[in-house]
Amino acid sequence: RFQHGVDILLIPSAFSMPTGEAHWELLMRTRALECQCYVLAAAQAGKHNEDGNQRQSWGHAMAVDPWGKILAEFDGSSSGVKV
Repeated sequence: RFQHGVDILLIPSAFSMPTGEAHWELLMRTRALECQCYVLAAAQAGKHNEDGNQRQSWGHAMAVDPWGKILAEFDGSSSGVKV
């Protein structure tokens, strides 16, 4: 277990599409394993600022257990809350 007595890490993000596709799942699973705690990772998805730079975020919010197993995940194309 994480040395500070933490059982759950809450991680917000807004990864870009290329970075999210390459690293998001790996980083979340790794964080859960190294800290031996659950990771709940909220992730902004879809296009924002459509009148400006048309930035798009990867999404893929997920819950990961201390062994790195993904318990729940959004696919990045939908919005809402998943329990």
